[in-house]
Amino acid sequence: MTASGPVELIACETCGSIERETHGSTRGERLLAQLRATAAEHEPAFELKLSSVRCLWACSRSCAVHVRSRGRHGYVLCELEPTEACARALLDYAALYAQTADGAVPFKTWPQALRGHFLCRLPAAEHD
Repeated sequence: MTASGPVELIACETCGSIERETHGSTRGERLLAQLRATAAEHEPAFELKLSSVRCLWACSRSCAVHVRSRGRHGYVLCELEPTEACARALLDYAALYAQTADGAVPFKTWPQALRGHFLCRLPAAEHD
């Protein structure tokens, strides 16, 4: 199976929900907003889809984001900060990921801000 379609960054919208009372939004919602703002400012040279999911089940290691694309391995990153720097690093990683056939981005090219934040790798789906 060959990779095709957009690279998806799926943020957990319930990550850090305890902070909703202080900030008006969860850490996950703030990270997704940062991703959207950064992507709008620095329009990616690849097809990108930004979305959210209610929970990635990484609650004790929030904020979490799932990176995936059809035909490629997927990755869950955790303990991310809802900052512009983190959003930029995720978008930089997504650009590298988009250039791969199978989703395997060489470690030496990972943005420094994401090193140590990968929780797991998910095998590529064999079918739609």
